[in-house]
Amino acid sequence: MIRRSILLNSARRLSHIIILFVVNANGVLGLDHYGVTKDLYDTLFNGSYSAEVLPVCRSGDIMNVTISTALREVVEINEKFQTLRLKIWVRLNWTDCRLRWDPSAYQDQDQIYVPYARLWMPDVTLYEEISELGSLSEMKDYRACVSSDGTVQYNFPSTVTTACSIDVTYFPFDRQICKLTFGSWIYSGKHLEVFASSSSADVSTFLNNNEWRLISMKSEKIVHYYNCCAYSFSEVSFNLTIQREPKFYIITIIFPSTLVTTLTFIGFFLPPSCSEKISLQITVLLSNSVFLLLMQDQLPSSSDTFPVIAYFFTSQMLLVCLACIMAGIVLFVYYTRQSGREVPQIFRKLFLRYLSRVFCVKNEECISKDISVAAVYDDIKERRMSSVLLKDAMRRRESLVNWKSQKIMHEDIPEESNNASLPLTRNNSEGSHFASVQAQGRDSLSSVFTEVEKFKDKKTTPTLNLENVIHEWVHLAHVLDRLFLTCYFIIYVANGLVFVFLFT
Repeated sequence: MIRRSILLNSARRLSHIIILFVVNANGVLGLDHYGVTKDLYDTLFNGSYSAEVLPVCRSGDIMNVTISTALREVVEINEKFQTLRLKIWVRLNWTDCRLRWDPSAYQDQDQIYVPYARLWMPDVTLYEEISELGSLSEMKDYRACVSSDGTVQYNFPSTVTTACSIDVTYFPFDRQICKLTFGSWIYSGKHLEVFASSSSADVSTFLNNNEWRLISMKSEKIVHYYNCCAYSFSEVSFNLTIQREPKFYIITIIFPSTLVTTLTFIGFFLPPSCSEKISLQITVLLSNSVFLLLMQDQLPSSSDTFPVIAYFFTSQMLLVCLACIMAGIVLFVYYTRQSGREVPQIFRKLFLRYLSRVFCVKNEECISKDISVAAVYDDIKERRMSSVLLKDAMRRRESLVNWKSQKIMHEDIPEESNNASLPLTRNNSEGSHFASVQAQGRDSLSSVFTEVEKFKDKKTTPTLNLENVIHEWVHLAHVLDRLFLTCYFIIYVANGLVFVFLFT
Protein backbone atom coordinates (compact mmCIF):
# COMPACT_ATOMS: atom_id res chain seq x y z
CA MET A 1 0.00 0.00 0.00
CA ILE A 2 2.80 2.37 0.91
CA ARG A 3 4.57 1.65 -2.35
CA ARG A 4 1.35 2.30 -4.32
CA SER A 5 0.83 5.67 -2.70
CA ILE A 6 4.45 6.62 -3.35
CA LEU A 7 4.12 5.66 -7.02
CA LEU A 8 0.87 7.65 -7.41
CA ASN A 9 2.41 10.76 -5.90
CA SER A 10 5.46 10.42 -8.12
CA ALA A 11 3.24 10.11 -11.22
CA ARG A 12 1.25 13.20 -10.30
CA ARG A 13 4.40 15.26 -9.77
CA LEU A 14 5.81 14.06 -13.07
CA SER A 15 2.63 15.06 -14.95
CA HIS A 16 2.71 18.51 -13.38
CA ILE A 17 6.31 18.93 -14.43
CA ILE A 18 5.52 17.88 -18.00
CA ILE A 19 2.59 20.34 -18.21
CA LEU A 20 4.72 23.18 -16.90
CA PHE A 21 7.43 22.31 -19.41
CA VAL A 22 5.02 22.33 -22.32
CA VAL A 23 3.50 25.65 -21.27
CA ASN A 24 6.90 27.22 -20.87
CA ALA A 25 8.02 25.80 -24.19
CA ASN A 26 4.99 27.27 -25.98
CA GLY A 27 5.60 30.60 -24.36
CA VAL A 28 9.19 30.54 -25.44
CA LEU A 29 8.22 29.52 -28.96
CA GLY A 30 5.60 32.29 -29.10
CA LEU A 31 8.11 34.83 -27.95
CA ASP A 32 10.59 33.49 -30.46
CA HIS A 33 8.03 33.77 -33.32
CA TYR A 34 7.27 37.37 -32.45
CA GLY A 35 10.92 38.15 -32.12
CA VAL A 36 11.77 36.44 -35.40
CA THR A 37 9.01 38.29 -37.22
CA LYS A 38 10.12 41.59 -35.73
CA ASP A 39 13.70 40.90 -36.67
CA LEU A 40 12.64 40.05 -40.23
CA TYR A 41 10.51 43.15 -40.43
CA ASP A 42 13.34 45.35 -39.14
CA THR A 43 15.78 43.74 -41.54
CA LEU A 44 13.59 44.28 -44.60
CA PHE A 45 12.38 47.76 -43.77
CA ASN A 46 15.54 49.26 -42.42
CA GLY A 47 16.75 52.69 -43.26
CA SER A 48 17.80 51.65 -46.76
CA TYR A 49 14.27 50.75 -47.89
CA SER A 50 12.15 53.55 -49.32
CA ALA A 51 8.49 53.18 -50.31
CA GLU A 52 8.83 56.09 -52.75
CA VAL A 53 11.45 54.44 -55.00
CA LEU A 54 10.57 52.05 -57.81
CA PRO A 55 11.87 48.61 -56.65
CA VAL A 56 14.09 47.83 -59.64
CA CYS A 57 17.47 46.40 -58.64
CA ARG A 58 19.16 46.34 -62.07
CA SER A 59 19.35 49.15 -64.54
CA GLY A 60 17.08 48.70 -67.51
CA ASP A 61 14.71 46.32 -65.76
CA ILE A 62 10.97 46.96 -66.01
CA MET A 63 8.55 46.48 -63.17
CA ASN A 64 5.85 44.00 -64.15
CA VAL A 65 2.51 44.28 -62.36
CA THR A 66 -0.18 41.68 -62.81
CA ILE A 67 -3.79 42.84 -62.42
CA SER A 68 -6.86 40.71 -61.92
CA THR A 69 -10.34 41.41 -60.61
CA ALA A 70 -13.18 39.43 -59.11
CA LEU A 71 -16.65 40.76 -59.83
CA ARG A 72 -18.77 40.69 -56.70
CA GLU A 73 -21.96 42.54 -57.58
CA VAL A 74 -23.57 44.88 -60.10
CA VAL A 75 -25.03 47.44 -57.73
CA GLU A 76 -26.69 49.82 -60.17
CA ILE A 77 -26.76 50.96 -63.77
CA ASN A 78 -28.19 54.41 -64.28
CA GLU A 79 -29.27 54.73 -67.91
CA LYS A 80 -30.24 58.37 -67.57
CA PHE A 81 -26.81 59.48 -66.26
CA GLN A 82 -24.94 56.62 -67.98
CA THR A 83 -23.08 55.40 -64.91
CA LEU A 84 -22.19 51.94 -63.62
CA ARG A 85 -21.68 51.03 -59.97
CA LEU A 86 -19.88 47.80 -59.10
CA LYS A 87 -18.42 45.94 -56.17
CA ILE A 88 -15.12 44.35 -57.19
CA TRP A 89 -12.10 42.74 -55.62
CA VAL A 90 -8.85 44.06 -57.06
CA ARG A 91 -5.79 41.80 -57.01
CA LEU A 92 -2.30 43.17 -57.69
CA ASN A 93 0.90 41.14 -57.91
CA TRP A 94 4.49 42.26 -58.48
CA THR A 95 8.01 41.42 -57.35
CA ASP A 96 10.02 43.67 -55.06
CA CYS A 97 13.67 42.65 -55.29
CA ARG A 98 14.47 44.37 -52.00
CA LEU A 99 12.08 42.18 -50.01
CA ARG A 100 13.80 38.78 -50.16
CA TRP A 101 15.06 36.53 -47.35
CA ASP A 102 15.99 33.00 -46.50
CA PRO A 103 13.06 31.37 -44.66
CA SER A 104 15.38 28.92 -42.87
CA ALA A 105 17.06 31.83 -41.13
CA TYR A 106 13.75 32.91 -39.68
CA GLN A 107 12.26 29.62 -38.49
CA ASP A 108 10.88 28.80 -41.97
CA GLN A 109 8.76 31.93 -42.01
CA ASP A 110 8.10 32.62 -45.69
CA GLN A 111 5.40 35.35 -45.48
CA ILE A 112 4.79 38.57 -43.63
CA TYR A 113 1.98 41.12 -43.82
CA VAL A 114 2.91 44.74 -44.29
CA PRO A 115 0.75 47.89 -44.12
CA TYR A 116 0.15 49.88 -47.28
CA ALA A 117 2.20 52.87 -46.15
CA ARG A 118 5.42 50.85 -45.63
CA LEU A 119 5.52 49.35 -49.14
CA TRP A 120 6.11 50.67 -52.60
CA MET A 121 2.74 50.42 -54.36
CA PRO A 122 2.00 50.77 -58.07
CA ASP A 123 -0.20 53.77 -58.77
CA VAL A 124 -2.87 51.66 -60.43
CA THR A 125 -5.80 53.79 -61.49
CA LEU A 126 -9.23 52.98 -62.82
CA TYR A 127 -9.52 55.36 -65.76
CA GLU A 128 -13.33 55.36 -65.95
CA GLU A 129 -13.77 56.14 -62.26
CA ILE A 130 -16.04 59.18 -61.66
CA SER A 131 -16.43 58.96 -57.89
CA GLU A 132 -15.78 62.13 -55.92
CA LEU A 133 -13.64 60.12 -53.48
CA GLY A 134 -11.09 59.36 -56.18
CA SER A 135 -9.99 56.27 -58.00
CA LEU A 136 -9.90 53.11 -55.86
CA SER A 137 -10.15 55.12 -52.67
CA GLU A 138 -10.25 51.97 -50.50
CA MET A 139 -6.80 50.90 -51.69
CA LYS A 140 -4.92 52.42 -48.73
CA ASP A 141 -6.91 50.64 -46.02
CA TYR A 142 -5.48 47.12 -46.30
CA ARG A 143 -2.25 45.13 -45.93
CA ALA A 144 -0.07 43.38 -48.48
CA CYS A 145 1.27 39.84 -48.28
CA VAL A 146 5.04 39.66 -48.93
CA SER A 147 6.64 36.30 -49.71
CA SER A 148 10.26 35.28 -49.18
CA ASP A 149 11.02 35.41 -52.93
CA GLY A 150 10.00 39.10 -53.05
CA THR A 151 6.53 38.53 -54.49
CA VAL A 152 4.01 41.05 -53.23
CA GLN A 153 0.30 40.32 -53.35
CA TYR A 154 -2.10 43.11 -52.58
CA ASN A 155 -5.83 42.33 -52.56
CA PHE A 156 -8.52 44.78 -51.58
CA PRO A 157 -12.27 45.26 -52.18
CA SER A 158 -13.62 48.40 -53.76
CA THR A 159 -16.95 49.91 -54.74
CA VAL A 160 -16.41 51.81 -57.96
CA THR A 161 -18.64 54.15 -59.94
CA THR A 162 -17.57 54.39 -63.55
CA ALA A 163 -18.77 56.06 -66.71
CA CYS A 164 -20.38 53.65 -69.14
CA SER A 165 -21.79 54.51 -72.53
CA ILE A 166 -25.25 52.96 -72.32
CA ASP A 167 -26.70 51.84 -75.64
CA VAL A 168 -30.48 51.97 -75.17
CA THR A 169 -31.36 51.10 -78.76
CA TYR A 170 -33.05 47.84 -77.81
CA PHE A 171 -34.20 48.79 -74.32
CA PRO A 172 -35.43 46.79 -72.37
CA PHE A 173 -33.97 43.90 -74.38
CA ASP A 174 -30.54 45.51 -74.44
CA ARG A 175 -27.09 44.12 -73.75
CA GLN A 176 -24.52 46.51 -72.33
CA ILE A 177 -20.72 46.36 -72.58
CA CYS A 178 -18.89 48.50 -70.04
CA LYS A 179 -15.12 48.85 -69.84
CA LEU A 180 -12.98 48.95 -66.72
CA THR A 181 -9.47 50.04 -67.65
CA PHE A 182 -6.65 49.73 -65.12
CA GLY A 183 -3.19 51.17 -65.59
CA SER A 184 -0.40 53.20 -64.06
CA TRP A 185 -1.06 56.91 -64.10
CA ILE A 186 2.54 58.10 -64.02
CA TYR A 187 4.83 55.21 -65.04
CA SER A 188 5.15 54.72 -68.78
CA GLY A 189 5.98 51.47 -70.49
CA LYS A 190 9.67 52.27 -70.12
CA HIS A 191 9.49 51.64 -66.38
CA LEU A 192 6.33 49.67 -65.66
CA GLU A 193 4.17 47.21 -67.54
CA VAL A 194 0.79 45.88 -66.48
CA PHE A 195 -0.54 42.47 -67.47
CA ALA A 196 -3.78 40.56 -67.04
CA SER A 197 -3.40 37.46 -64.92
CA SER A 198 -5.98 35.57 -67.03
CA SER A 199 -8.23 36.02 -70.03
CA SER A 200 -11.26 36.84 -67.89
CA ALA A 201 -12.16 38.11 -64.47
CA ASP A 202 -13.11 35.86 -61.58
CA VAL A 203 -16.92 35.56 -61.42
CA SER A 204 -17.14 32.57 -59.07
CA THR A 205 -18.36 34.77 -56.20
CA PHE A 206 -20.70 36.94 -58.27
CA LEU A 207 -24.05 37.78 -56.67
CA ASN A 208 -26.91 37.67 -59.15
CA ASN A 209 -28.78 40.88 -59.82
CA ASN A 210 -32.57 41.03 -60.22
CA GLU A 211 -32.36 43.32 -63.23
CA TRP A 212 -29.09 42.32 -64.90
CA ARG A 213 -27.66 38.97 -65.90
CA LEU A 214 -23.90 38.53 -66.21
CA ILE A 215 -22.71 37.28 -69.61
CA SER A 216 -18.93 37.60 -69.38
CA MET A 217 -16.06 39.77 -68.19
CA LYS A 218 -13.15 39.33 -70.59
CA SER A 219 -9.77 40.97 -70.09
CA GLU A 220 -7.15 42.18 -72.53
CA LYS A 221 -3.94 44.16 -72.52
CA ILE A 222 -3.82 47.43 -74.44
CA VAL A 223 -0.79 49.54 -75.33
CA HIS A 224 -1.78 53.15 -75.76
CA TYR A 225 0.15 56.17 -76.97
CA TYR A 226 -0.78 59.62 -75.69
CA ASN A 227 0.16 62.95 -77.22
CA CYS A 228 1.65 64.13 -73.95
CA CYS A 229 4.33 61.50 -73.64
CA ALA A 230 7.07 59.95 -75.72
CA TYR A 231 6.57 56.43 -74.42
CA SER A 232 3.58 54.15 -74.50
CA PHE A 233 1.40 53.25 -71.54
CA SER A 234 0.20 49.72 -70.92
CA GLU A 235 -3.34 49.13 -69.70
CA VAL A 236 -5.51 46.17 -68.77
CA SER A 237 -9.12 46.46 -69.88
CA PHE A 238 -11.99 44.33 -68.57
CA ASN A 239 -15.04 44.22 -70.82
CA LEU A 240 -18.09 43.61 -68.67
CA THR A 241 -21.02 42.25 -70.71
CA ILE A 242 -24.42 42.14 -69.02
CA GLN A 243 -27.92 41.41 -70.28
CA ARG A 244 -31.00 43.17 -68.94
CA GLU A 245 -33.86 41.08 -67.59
CA PRO A 246 -36.90 42.52 -69.46
CA LYS A 247 -39.69 40.81 -67.50
CA PHE A 248 -40.42 43.81 -65.30
CA TYR A 249 -40.78 46.20 -68.23
CA ILE A 250 -42.80 43.72 -70.27
CA ILE A 251 -45.33 43.19 -67.49
CA THR A 252 -45.60 46.79 -66.29
CA ILE A 253 -45.29 48.85 -69.49
CA ILE A 254 -45.13 47.02 -72.82
CA PHE A 255 -47.97 44.55 -72.25
CA PRO A 256 -50.41 47.12 -70.77
CA SER A 257 -49.67 49.56 -73.59
CA THR A 258 -50.27 46.88 -76.23
CA LEU A 259 -53.45 45.78 -74.49
CA VAL A 260 -54.77 49.35 -74.32
CA THR A 261 -53.99 49.91 -78.00
CA THR A 262 -55.88 46.71 -78.85
CA LEU A 263 -58.99 48.34 -77.40
CA THR A 264 -59.12 50.53 -80.51
CA PHE A 265 -60.62 47.55 -82.35
CA ILE A 266 -63.71 47.88 -80.17
CA GLY A 267 -64.40 51.24 -81.82
CA PHE A 268 -64.78 49.55 -85.21
CA PHE A 269 -67.46 47.23 -83.86
CA LEU A 270 -69.56 50.07 -82.50
CA PRO A 271 -72.38 51.18 -84.84
CA PRO A 272 -71.62 54.17 -87.08
CA SER A 273 -74.25 56.22 -85.28
CA CYS A 274 -72.32 55.91 -81.99
CA SER A 275 -70.28 59.05 -81.31
CA GLU A 276 -68.38 57.21 -78.55
CA LYS A 277 -66.17 55.76 -81.29
CA ILE A 278 -64.03 58.91 -81.22
CA SER A 279 -64.17 59.23 -77.42
CA LEU A 280 -62.78 55.72 -77.06
CA GLN A 281 -59.87 56.39 -79.42
CA ILE A 282 -58.97 59.64 -77.66
CA THR A 283 -58.96 57.85 -74.28
CA VAL A 284 -56.61 55.19 -75.66
CA LEU A 285 -54.37 57.92 -77.08
CA LEU A 286 -54.06 59.59 -73.68
CA SER A 287 -53.25 56.24 -72.06
CA ASN A 288 -50.38 55.65 -74.49
CA SER A 289 -49.09 59.13 -73.72
CA VAL A 290 -48.87 58.17 -70.05
CA PHE A 291 -46.86 55.04 -70.88
CA LEU A 292 -44.49 57.10 -73.01
CA LEU A 293 -43.92 59.48 -70.10
CA LEU A 294 -43.12 56.53 -67.84
CA MET A 295 -40.46 55.35 -70.25
CA GLN A 296 -39.01 58.83 -70.53
CA ASP A 297 -37.86 58.68 -66.89
CA GLN A 298 -35.90 55.49 -67.58
CA LEU A 299 -34.00 56.65 -70.66
CA PRO A 300 -31.21 59.23 -71.07
CA SER A 301 -32.34 62.63 -72.30
CA SER A 302 -29.54 62.75 -74.87
CA SER A 303 -28.08 59.66 -76.43
CA ASP A 304 -26.18 58.73 -79.54
CA THR A 305 -28.81 56.10 -80.25
CA PHE A 306 -32.57 56.46 -80.09
CA PRO A 307 -34.42 53.61 -78.33
CA VAL A 308 -36.59 51.40 -80.50
CA ILE A 309 -39.20 51.27 -77.77
CA ALA A 310 -39.75 55.01 -78.20
CA TYR A 311 -40.54 54.34 -81.86
CA PHE A 312 -42.84 51.57 -80.65
CA PHE A 313 -44.87 53.89 -78.43
CA THR A 314 -44.89 56.57 -81.11
CA SER A 315 -46.21 54.07 -83.64
CA GLN A 316 -48.86 53.01 -81.14
CA MET A 317 -49.99 56.60 -80.79
CA LEU A 318 -50.03 57.06 -84.57
CA LEU A 319 -52.16 53.94 -84.91
CA VAL A 320 -54.64 55.30 -82.38
CA CYS A 321 -54.72 58.66 -84.20
CA LEU A 322 -55.39 56.79 -87.45
CA ALA A 323 -58.25 54.90 -85.81
CA CYS A 324 -59.65 58.20 -84.53
CA ILE A 325 -59.55 59.73 -88.03
CA MET A 326 -61.26 56.65 -89.45
CA ALA A 327 -64.01 56.90 -86.85
CA GLY A 328 -64.49 60.59 -87.70
CA ILE A 329 -64.87 59.79 -91.41
CA VAL A 330 -67.45 57.08 -90.68
CA LEU A 331 -69.46 59.44 -88.47
CA PHE A 332 -69.32 62.18 -91.12
CA VAL A 333 -70.61 59.81 -93.82
CA TYR A 334 -73.34 58.48 -91.55
CA TYR A 335 -74.74 61.90 -90.66
CA THR A 336 -74.54 63.12 -94.26
CA ARG A 337 -77.86 61.27 -94.74
CA GLN A 338 -79.62 64.16 -93.03
CA SER A 339 -78.75 66.47 -95.91
CA GLY A 340 -80.93 64.47 -98.31
CA ARG A 341 -78.22 64.45 -100.98
CA GLU A 342 -77.69 61.35 -103.01
CA VAL A 343 -74.55 59.23 -102.75
CA PRO A 344 -72.09 60.11 -105.56
CA GLN A 345 -72.18 57.65 -108.40
CA ILE A 346 -68.51 56.65 -108.05
CA PHE A 347 -69.01 55.87 -104.35
CA ARG A 348 -72.13 53.89 -105.14
CA LYS A 349 -70.28 51.73 -107.65
CA LEU A 350 -67.05 51.31 -105.67
CA PHE A 351 -68.37 50.89 -102.15
CA LEU A 352 -72.02 49.86 -102.35
CA ARG A 353 -71.66 47.42 -105.21
CA TYR A 354 -68.10 46.10 -105.15
CA LEU A 355 -66.59 46.53 -101.67
CA SER A 356 -69.84 45.64 -99.92
CA ARG A 357 -69.61 42.22 -101.55
CA VAL A 358 -65.92 41.87 -100.73
CA PHE A 359 -66.53 42.60 -97.04
CA CYS A 360 -69.90 40.79 -96.98
CA VAL A 361 -71.81 43.88 -95.88
CA LYS A 362 -75.46 43.59 -96.93
CA ASN A 363 -77.84 46.51 -97.06
CA GLU A 364 -80.47 44.63 -95.06
CA GLU A 365 -77.97 44.01 -92.28
CA CYS A 366 -76.93 47.66 -92.09
CA ILE A 367 -80.37 49.29 -92.12
CA SER A 368 -82.29 48.32 -89.05
CA LYS A 369 -85.99 49.01 -88.68
CA ASP A 370 -85.37 51.63 -86.07
CA ILE A 371 -83.19 53.64 -88.38
CA SER A 372 -85.49 53.50 -91.44
CA VAL A 373 -88.71 54.12 -89.51
CA ALA A 374 -87.17 56.95 -87.55
CA ALA A 375 -85.89 58.58 -90.71
CA VAL A 376 -89.20 58.27 -92.52
CA TYR A 377 -91.07 59.39 -89.42
CA ASP A 378 -88.95 62.51 -89.14
CA ASP A 379 -89.54 63.27 -92.79
CA ILE A 380 -93.33 62.80 -92.52
CA LYS A 381 -93.44 64.82 -89.35
CA GLU A 382 -91.62 67.64 -91.08
CA ARG A 383 -94.02 67.57 -94.01
CA ARG A 384 -97.06 67.49 -91.75
CA MET A 385 -95.78 70.38 -89.76
CA SER A 386 -95.28 72.35 -92.97
CA SER A 387 -98.81 71.51 -94.14
CA VAL A 388 -100.32 72.59 -90.84
CA LEU A 389 -98.49 75.88 -91.01
CA LEU A 390 -99.70 76.48 -94.57
CA LYS A 391 -103.30 75.65 -93.72
CA ASP A 392 -103.16 78.01 -90.78
CA ALA A 393 -101.83 80.73 -93.07
CA MET A 394 -104.70 80.11 -95.53
CA ARG A 395 -107.30 80.41 -92.77
CA ARG A 396 -105.79 83.64 -91.60
CA ARG A 397 -105.81 85.06 -95.12
CA GLU A 398 -109.41 83.96 -95.74
CA SER A 399 -110.60 85.54 -92.50
CA LEU A 400 -108.70 88.70 -93.38
CA VAL A 401 -110.41 88.90 -96.78
CA ASN A 402 -113.87 88.37 -95.25
CA TRP A 403 -113.17 91.02 -92.63
CA LYS A 404 -112.11 93.53 -95.27
CA SER A 405 -115.17 92.76 -97.37
CA GLN A 406 -117.53 93.33 -94.48
CA LYS A 407 -115.75 96.51 -93.54
CA ILE A 408 -116.11 97.90 -97.04
CA MET A 409 -119.80 96.97 -97.11
CA HIS A 410 -120.51 98.74 -93.82
CA GLU A 411 -118.60 101.82 -94.81
CA ASP A 412 -120.41 102.14 -98.16
CA ILE A 413 -123.98 101.44 -96.76
CA PRO A 414 -125.23 104.21 -94.39
CA GLU A 415 -127.59 103.74 -91.47
CA GLU A 416 -131.41 103.48 -91.98
CA SER A 417 -131.94 107.04 -90.73
CA ASN A 418 -129.94 108.40 -93.60
CA ASN A 419 -130.79 105.74 -96.21
CA ALA A 420 -134.31 107.01 -96.81
CA SER A 421 -133.15 109.92 -98.88
CA LEU A 422 -130.73 107.81 -101.05
CA PRO A 423 -131.80 106.88 -104.52
CA LEU A 424 -132.24 103.31 -105.66
CA THR A 425 -129.41 103.59 -108.15
CA ARG A 426 -126.87 103.86 -105.39
CA ASN A 427 -128.05 100.65 -103.81
CA ASN A 428 -127.49 98.87 -107.07
CA SER A 429 -123.96 100.22 -107.43
CA GLU A 430 -123.09 99.22 -103.88
CA GLY A 431 -124.28 95.67 -104.48
CA SER A 432 -122.19 95.35 -107.59
CA HIS A 433 -119.10 96.66 -105.75
CA PHE A 434 -119.55 94.11 -102.96
CA ALA A 435 -119.85 91.34 -105.50
CA SER A 436 -116.61 92.40 -107.17
CA VAL A 437 -114.77 92.36 -103.80
CA GLN A 438 -115.99 88.87 -103.08
CA ALA A 439 -114.84 87.74 -106.51
CA GLN A 440 -111.38 89.15 -105.85
CA GLY A 441 -111.24 87.29 -102.51
CA ARG A 442 -112.17 84.05 -104.19
CA ASP A 443 -109.46 84.56 -106.80
CA SER A 444 -106.89 85.21 -104.08
CA LEU A 445 -107.94 82.10 -102.16
CA SER A 446 -107.77 79.99 -105.30
CA SER A 447 -104.23 81.23 -106.00
CA VAL A 448 -103.22 80.41 -102.42
CA PHE A 449 -104.62 76.91 -102.75
CA THR A 450 -102.75 76.52 -106.01
CA GLU A 451 -99.44 77.46 -104.36
CA VAL A 452 -100.17 75.12 -101.47
CA GLU A 453 -100.78 72.25 -103.87
CA LYS A 454 -97.51 72.98 -105.65
CA PHE A 455 -95.65 73.06 -102.34
CA LYS A 456 -97.26 69.80 -101.27
CA ASP A 457 -96.25 68.24 -104.57
CA LYS A 458 -92.66 69.27 -103.91
CA LYS A 459 -92.70 68.01 -100.33
CA THR A 460 -94.39 64.76 -101.14
CA THR A 461 -91.49 63.41 -103.17
CA PRO A 462 -91.84 59.65 -103.00
CA THR A 463 -91.02 58.62 -99.44
CA LEU A 464 -89.42 55.44 -100.64
CA ASN A 465 -86.91 57.41 -102.74
CA LEU A 466 -85.87 59.50 -99.73
CA GLU A 467 -85.63 56.40 -97.59
CA ASN A 468 -83.39 54.75 -100.20
CA VAL A 469 -81.05 57.74 -100.09
CA ILE A 470 -80.85 57.47 -96.32
CA HIS A 471 -80.23 53.74 -96.57
CA GLU A 472 -77.42 54.27 -99.06
CA TRP A 473 -75.57 56.67 -96.77
CA VAL A 474 -75.93 54.31 -93.80
CA HIS A 475 -74.82 51.40 -96.00
CA LEU A 476 -71.80 53.42 -97.16
CA ALA A 477 -70.88 54.18 -93.53
CA HIS A 478 -70.94 50.45 -92.67
CA VAL A 479 -68.82 49.54 -95.70
CA LEU A 480 -66.27 52.22 -94.82
CA ASP A 481 -66.20 51.00 -91.23
CA ARG A 482 -65.47 47.44 -92.38
CA LEU A 483 -62.84 48.68 -94.85
CA PHE A 484 -61.10 50.74 -92.17
CA LEU A 485 -61.18 47.79 -89.76
CA THR A 486 -59.41 45.58 -92.31
CA CYS A 487 -56.79 48.21 -93.14
CA TYR A 488 -56.21 48.98 -89.46
CA PHE A 489 -55.79 45.29 -88.62
CA ILE A 490 -53.20 44.83 -91.38
CA ILE A 491 -51.24 47.91 -90.27
CA TYR A 492 -51.45 46.88 -86.61
CA VAL A 493 -50.14 43.36 -87.25
CA ALA A 494 -47.39 44.61 -89.58
CA ASN A 495 -46.29 47.16 -87.00
CA GLY A 496 -46.15 44.51 -84.29
CA LEU A 497 -44.15 42.09 -86.45
CA VAL A 498 -41.61 44.79 -87.31
CA PHE A 499 -40.90 45.53 -83.65
CA VAL A 500 -40.82 41.85 -82.69
CA PHE A 501 -38.20 41.34 -85.40
CA LEU A 502 -36.19 44.33 -84.17
CA PHE A 503 -36.25 43.27 -80.52
CA THR A 504 -35.35 39.66 -81.22
